Amino acid sequence: MNLGKQLRLRRIWKHPRAVIIPFDHGQYGGVPDGLQDPRRLTERIASTPADAVLVTPGVLTTIVPSLGDLGVVLRLDGGFTKYTPVAGDYEPVVSPEYAASLGVDAGIVFSFVGTAFDAQSLARLGRTVEAANRCGLPLISEVLPPSLLNNHFEREIFTVKAKGGTIAEETLNVSRIAAEHGADIVKTRYPGSPRDLRSVVDTCGARVIVAGGPQSGKGDQALLQFAHDCVGGNAAGIVFGRNVWQHPKMEKLIAALCAIVHENETVLKALKLLK
Repeated sequence: MNLGKQLRLRRIWKHPRAVIIPFDHGQYGGVPDGLQDPRRLTERIASTPADAVLVTPGVLTTIVPSLGDLGVVLRLDGGFTKYTPVAGDYEPVVSPEYAASLGVDAGIVFSFVGTAFDAQSLARLGRTVEAANRCGLPLISEVLPPSLLNNHFEREIFTVKAKGGTIAEETLNVSRIAAEHGADIVKTRYPGSPRDLRSVVDTCGARVIVAGGPQSGKGDQALLQFAHDCVGGNAAGIVFGRNVWQHPKMEKLIAALCAIVHENETVLKALKLLK
C-alpha cells in the first residue's frame, strides 16, 4: 500500500476498529428525518469518539468548519434516486483525483453484483481503483448480497435471480469479488453470525466494515449487541447511519458503540452509557 493511502487510513483507523457515521442518504432519498441540518449533525458527531463520517461532495462543502478531528469518507458516485423507475449502475460524480485534492481520507463507490449490469459496475470499480491508486486515495467498495439489494433501496427495483445460496454465502462471494477488483476496503451487510462474518473477513483479502440497517435489530440493546457481534466477527469497523442520527440520545449512543468497537466493552456496560 502506498504512503498516501497509509497516511489517510491512519486518520480513520485511530483504533484497531473504526466507527464511521454515514449520512449520504440524501443523495438517494432527499431529506430523511435527522438530516435537515448536516452542519449541526457533524458538530454533534465531532463531539463524540466517532472516527469518521461518510458524506457526499455537496454536503462536504457545508460541514468542513464542523469536522473537528473526524476523518472523511467521500461518496464518489451516484445515479438513480428513489424516483427513478428502473435501476441501473451508478455513475461517477467526482473523480478520485478531485477527492484527493479536497484532502478526504477515503472514497467510496457502490458495486452492484448480481444485477444485469454487474459487469459494467465492476469495470467501473476497477477503473476507479486505478485512478485512486495513482493519487494515494483508499477506496471502499460498498457491495451487498444480491438478495438484499431491494431491501437496501427500500423498493422492488432490482431484478435479481437467486442462485440458491444463503445470505452468508452471497456476502462472502460478493466481498471477495470486490476485493479481486482492487478495493482496499469492503463495506457490506452482516452475514448472520460472528462465525459467518469471520469467514467473510478471512477470505475477502481487504478490510471489511459492516453496514447497519434493518438487521441491526430493534432497541438499544439489540443495536449494541449487533455492534458487539461485528467485533466478534473481526470486522475492521461499523458504518451505522439512521440507527445513530435518528436516535434521541445520539451522542450517548455513539459513546456506547465506541466503547464496544474501540475498547471491546461488554454490551451491558456499554448500555449504561445510554442512561
